[in-house]
Amino acid sequence: MTLNHTLKRSLAALLAPVIALMILAASQPARSNDTNGPAIWKLEDADSEIWLFGTVHILKPSLAWENDQISAAFNAADTLITEAAVHDIEPAAMQGLVMKHGINQTGPSFLGKLSPEGRKNFETLLTSLGMPAAAVNNFAPYRPWLAAVTLQTLKIQSMGGDPEAGVDKLLWKQAQAAGKKLEYLETAEEQIQIFGKLSPEEELYFFEEGLKQMIEEPDLLDKIVADWKAGNIEDLTAKMQASMVGQDTLYDVLLTKRNSNWADQIKTLMDGEGKVFIAVGAAHLAGEDSVQDILKEKYGLTAKRQ
Repeated sequence: MTLNHTLKRSLAALLAPVIALMILAASQPARSNDTNGPAIWKLEDADSEIWLFGTVHILKPSLAWENDQISAAFNAADTLITEAAVHDIEPAAMQGLVMKHGINQTGPSFLGKLSPEGRKNFETLLTSLGMPAAAVNNFAPYRPWLAAVTLQTLKIQSMGGDPEAGVDKLLWKQAQAAGKKLEYLETAEEQIQIFGKLSPEEELYFFEEGLKQMIEEPDLLDKIVADWKAGNIEDLTAKMQASMVGQDTLYDVLLTKRNSNWADQIKTLMDGEGKVFIAVGAAHLAGEDSVQDILKEKYGLTAKRQ
């Protein structure tokens, strides 16, 4: 497997950066008739209606997740806002960003810095994906964060997951077809820079912990998606936080700081008028540092679970 081939297989999914939330679930009917479903919240005042919907970025195409409540909220909105303009960016531009922030331009490869356990886990995962253990050398030009995200993506795709079936991508297509206004909370480069700015030590820890998790807890992603689909925010939060133990810096830049920035933007939307459907990764709407909690604490705005 060449560097370019691996990048092309992974580019569509690279902006779903929380490894624990790049989720694959069991095959089910294409639509759910259950009254329960993924959690959704609503903010409203006299002239504004804003829905907050937590998503997952990679799923099996046949997964049932959309219900009547979600559809009604989405259909009523004039505007769809997602995390970043990942569906509008040209592949060449995206590859340029990945090369800039994800490829080691100077210095030795991270492969020589892996612990014995990390190297063993790396080879084990590759062989489970049908590649020879020696394929670790194909990742030599990668920075650890890109290698980690790429491996997770390849694993999910090998099990039938498809970025095209991700909730964000499907909603974007529906909004485009319906003529809704499309907006984004941040740029593609801002998302990639989240990892690009990590220290070498933080990156390596992220890589080795991700490998360990994929090998030791192979069913974790199925459990997380089951919690997401059922709207079990408490259990989802517990699993998410457990998956990021020891990665405080990444948690802060990946979730807390971005959630605060997004809350500022949502406050501006509330000061205006209109009906908006905001779809972001489910991790951003779970836990003490969630977008909803920051909106409440910082602005006194209450997002009500529907």
